[in-house]
Amino acid sequence: MKKTLIFLFILSFVQLHAQTNVTTCNKSKTSIHKVKSNTLPLNFIQETEKYDVVHYDLDLTANNMNTNLEGTVKMTGIAKENLDTVVFELFPSYTINSILFNQNTAKYSWRKTGIHCKVNVKKGEKFTITTNYTGKAPDQSSNPFGGGGYSQKKSPSWNKNVSWTLSEPFSAYEWFPCKQSLTDKIDSVNFKITVPDTCMAGSNGILQSITNLPNNQKCFYWKHLQPMDYYLISFCVADYTDYSIYAHPKNADSILIQNYVYPNALSKFKNQINSTADFIEYYSDLFSLYPFHQEKYGHCMAPINGGMEHQTMTTLGYFDNELVAHELAHQWWGDHVTCGSWSDIWLNEGFATYSEYLMLAKLFPGSEIAKLSKIHNSVLSVTNGSTWVKDSLNENSIFSRILVYDKGAAIIHTLRYSVQNDELFFQALRNFQSEFGFKTATAVDFKKSVEKTTGIDLTNYFNEWYYGEGYPIYSAKIMQKSDNSCELHVLQKTSAPLITPLFTNPLDLRIRRTNNTDTIIRINIHSNTEKIAFPAELGFKEVLEIDPNNFIVNQVEEFTNHLDTLTENILIYPNPTLDFITIELKNPFNAKAKLVDMDGKIISEKSFSSEIQLDLKNQSSGNYLLIIESNGTTLTHKITKN
Repeated sequence: MKKTLIFLFILSFVQLHAQTNVTTCNKSKTSIHKVKSNTLPLNFIQETEKYDVVHYDLDLTANNMNTNLEGTVKMTGIAKENLDTVVFELFPSYTINSILFNQNTAKYSWRKTGIHCKVNVKKGEKFTITTNYTGKAPDQSSNPFGGGGYSQKKSPSWNKNVSWTLSEPFSAYEWFPCKQSLTDKIDSVNFKITVPDTCMAGSNGILQSITNLPNNQKCFYWKHLQPMDYYLISFCVADYTDYSIYAHPKNADSILIQNYVYPNALSKFKNQINSTADFIEYYSDLFSLYPFHQEKYGHCMAPINGGMEHQTMTTLGYFDNELVAHELAHQWWGDHVTCGSWSDIWLNEGFATYSEYLMLAKLFPGSEIAKLSKIHNSVLSVTNGSTWVKDSLNENSIFSRILVYDKGAAIIHTLRYSVQNDELFFQALRNFQSEFGFKTATAVDFKKSVEKTTGIDLTNYFNEWYYGEGYPIYSAKIMQKSDNSCELHVLQKTSAPLITPLFTNPLDLRIRRTNNTDTIIRINIHSNTEKIAFPAELGFKEVLEIDPNNFIVNQVEEFTNHLDTLTENILIYPNPTLDFITIELKNPFNAKAKLVDMDGKIISEKSFSSEIQLDLKNQSSGNYLLIIESNGTTLTHKITKN
């Protein structure tokens, strides 16, 4: 949030240049991470943005024993300006037999900067490029920084050979010629997959037909008629059995749940598969009707350590309730609405992870408590790092278990708590799905949408919890007065004070009264030291618990009076200032003052015991942080230079 809009635009654009590969998904459930090199330079990425892809026709031959592919892919696009060249991608391990432009043989060049096809298209005109190719998909030996877009392996658990695609974030070009842009969703896709007749092939949308062919082959024809991002197109080939069931959400027809499962695995996973219907019905109530209810949902098994949310047909390695719920939730959070940049992957993964918690709370009540504690403990294992992905070229950052999945889920729980109205909170989620359905969105879009529904300014929330780093560290105590009234003192430090010195979300405290009953009160936080007076008749005696319902990722420290002493004995003036600020201690003690800018750069640092001056006259106008440390206690003030 502190970055300029220009910087955010450049960063989002550079993400299109990123090339990383994921070998499994739920991406965070594996320790295997391989960062890919860049493919298209920025100037050629700009070329791909001169047209929109509206449709793919894929007609491929594959099998479950290797990663050989052959066939044709027709890409239909619309020119956004007059074009003499269309740039798209295909990994160079393949052989291109021909490329047609509008059914005529096309001239093209193929190099590391992509396929450059010569065309003559006027702005607004529709065109087709048909690529016929054959070859073997890259693996790590042929593409050391990638090699996971199309894979083959024998399942060690079920002794089945499987081939499958996994294109997120930029591996689609490893198996079909395409344009890889998050913000360019296609309108539809037709997919014919010819495979050995001992196999089945699963893909997106509705199965139109299965055709027997010569040479012991079958063709599976799938059609999907909803907008979709490039990385969500997929297929899997194996010896499957089709186990189909139906969900029955409110006010809708039955929804087909079509599962391609290894025959010898069905009995083990049947209960978890059946639970998918309950999950669809529940999420349809929470988020809006399942977005692809006119087609289907389903699963294809593959030997991966988790799942991948391919639109209408998730690929996964096994079935358990949390994994199934996570990947299903992606049909709303990631597929229906797709993150507009990899920096905002929170909109996909944070909400899918939080949906696991919601599912447990609804269908397995009590189990969600341990789930939330596990999430919070994960976040507390690091003291800094933001959910917003700063380095969107780095797969480990994009799919960070701690910061994107777990902290991403935790801060949604905090947002829900801050709204203080569940009906309004979930209405805000439904409104967001309605506003951005079948489109892409950023966290800024989400912020504005939720603000519109709730009427709440979420600037501080996003600055602190999404763009900010770390978490609050609280301590609290009731201070009794001679007239039997009391004062509640709540102190806050943070784990990353140079980046996020204060979290201003509300805070619940469980208070013991003098009659030994308990009550929960909620206070608003405006500063690192809050003092709130309460009349004697309330009978507040002591603070028993901070954040008793675990709404906030936080740590609790034993209350000490030292921060109070530091706060009460310090004078800082003038603020705002034109040149100097003076720090004066009423009662001398050893302390250190540190002045830093809003990017965490130290401007000056001095030890003192009574009074010092810090010089800002050569600094730019704006806000700075003054951090005073004494006896293990930290006090942070915002300083403004005019």
